[in-house]
Amino acid sequence: MFALRARQFKHRRNWSLTVVDNAEKDRFDDLDPLYICVTDQGRLLASLRLLPTTGPNMLRDVFPEVGAPSGPVRDPLIHESSRFCVDTEAVRNYGLDGINHVTRELLTGLFTHALDTGLINIVSVYDLYLERILRRAGCRFERLGAVHRYDGLATVAGLFEVSQEVIDELRPEPLVNPAELSPTLGVDLANHAITAARAL
Repeated sequence: MFALRARQFKHRRNWSLTVVDNAEKDRFDDLDPLYICVTDQGRLLASLRLLPTTGPNMLRDVFPEVGAPSGPVRDPLIHESSRFCVDTEAVRNYGLDGINHVTRELLTGLFTHALDTGLINIVSVYDLYLERILRRAGCRFERLGAVHRYDGLATVAGLFEVSQEVIDELRPEPLVNPAELSPTLGVDLANHAITAARAL
């Protein structure tokens, strides 16, 4: 997972991050976060990180400029999602709406976990490009604050609804061309495993 983050964030997108031994980690990974992961036959396809907003988190401590004018979000029933990462080199399967199926699976895993554990909202910091994908995928959210540029990237924060309706909306659309699915990853998306786990 940390190696995938290094490839996607540092090498592909050129974010200002520290990579050591081909792994991208930060201080928030030391806080025992929960990781939501999508795998296929043992191969990691996507992951994200969840932290409670009652403690240190990226919105409060790294990106406060995009937060709500009223102040930081602090609520035991609201968690922060960060380090949203999909292996776009391994997975090139898209629905009719142009959304990568594994992106939808990761979002479904996030909101299913949130609903099952009693969370009422998810907060996250993301760029405007990802915001358009999230809205098109079926996420329901409101911006917390103004757009701010970090390393030249237009960035915002959003407060996301957690509900069964959102989960239903996130279910994968039909594939553009199922015959183009990679045989090494399998043709049945239902075989993908979505897990929530602490790092060992």
